[in-house]
Amino acid sequence: MPITNAEAKKLQRQTGLHLDAFSYVDEEGIRRLLNNSDTKACVFLAVNEYADNGLGVCKVYESRPQGCRLFPIVLNEQDVAILDELCPHRTEFPAPQEEDGVTLLLLEEKLKTR
Repeated sequence: MPITNAEAKKLQRQTGLHLDAFSYVDEEGIRRLLNNSDTKACVFLAVNEYADNGLGVCKVYESRPQGCRLFPIVLNEQDVAILDELCPHRTEFPAPQEEDGVTLLLLEEKLKTR
């Protein structure tokens, strides 16, 4: 999940963790949240075992990044907002609206121009 530098610093202050403990910078220079190597879920998702079912509790829910707040809405290759096919709970969410796509595109631009 992509996060802005401001969101990363907020999470760093809240958790006391170093940025490298919960995020990395990808080949495009975008900071992203790490997945837990044991559960394969976000490092901030508290689960007891492999998170195939996506169940768990977000440990930073009140401070979660904008991309997390919008999930399971993501952009497809044509930059159209869709529900993430990998989300096991996608059927519980309404269909994305055009403004969801605009919000994600703006977030993407913000991440690229840091």
